[in-house]
Amino acid sequence: MSDKACPICGERMRDNPRYPRQVCGACVERACDEEGRPLRFYNTSLSGGFLARYLDNGEDRKGHECFIDGVRCWADEAYMGGIAVQVAEEG
Repeated sequence: MSDKACPICGERMRDNPRYPRQVCGACVERACDEEGRPLRFYNTSLSGGFLARYLDNGEDRKGHECFIDGVRCWADEAYMGGIAVQVAEEG
């Protein structure tokens, strides 16, 4: 399998053609909302689903939008499980 540069930090990571704008795990750890509150992302069950949760108080957050180093991103359930965070498409 080939690799690519993370679109935010440039670190080398495994390329996944299904998620061409995917960011590396280190960048996902810095994901936050528009006010800078840190977020974590989870599957809601073994069969998938998506949940965003505030790291500071454990409350759920509605929506998929997040920011990493000021870059607007989108977190969602990945194909076959897990979470994929990608730089958001413009427009």
